[in-house]
Amino acid sequence: MEKIYIVEDNLGILKSLELYLQNSWYEVYIQDTWVKAIENIIEINPNLVILDINLPWVNWVDICKWIRQQLSTPIIMLTARNTENDKLDAFSSWADDYIAKPFSPKELLARIKSILRRIEIKEEKLNILNVSNIEMNLDKNKVYIWWQEEFFTKNEFDILKKIIEASWKIVHRQEIMDLIWYSEYLFDRTIDTHIKNIRKKIRNKDAILTVRWEGYRLNN
Repeated sequence: MEKIYIVEDNLGILKSLELYLQNSWYEVYIQDTWVKAIENIIEINPNLVILDINLPWVNWVDICKWIRQQLSTPIIMLTARNTENDKLDAFSSWADDYIAKPFSPKELLARIKSILRRIEIKEEKLNILNVSNIEMNLDKNKVYIWWQEEFFTKNEFDILKKIIEASWKIVHRQEIMDLIWYSEYLFDRTIDTHIKNIRKKIRNKDAILTVRWEGYRLNN
């Protein structure tokens, strides 16, 4: 489980973010002052830090620089400031993203997922297939739809991979039957069931087209 460390002096925002991110399957650590956070942030070594710019008694630029000197952890800045200079200052201090208050927790969650996915791809040099809202991690056999992991059976994974790798060419039904063959009792209708399940999971029924009497391909 990925770890997120939040430093925010507004206890209402702090507690609501803690609950929201915990419900989104993150391990969350919170502190309302940097003095308290500095004592254990290195030990915890979080995957991402959410940092309030307006913490009292400290300069947020110095905090960003300190984090960068100790850890490679990405940083998202939270602030009520929203001028162009504020944003430029945040990014020049090695912040990875900047979100102004008031903000939508859903938007913050999307930004968190986007940053963590980029870090994962960069660090592990993952073998990735991307098309539309679909991302397939071929090394870990995982599928992400709109940055959220979705469970695919082995057959569903193999069929989707085959269709994406075909690059809009037709994948014939016999190719799919050969791909997922597991017994002499494999019926032709089994393919239709797998395709139906895949369309439902990728949340886009038009992404995979049926070519009558032939097979399937990606929609242009």
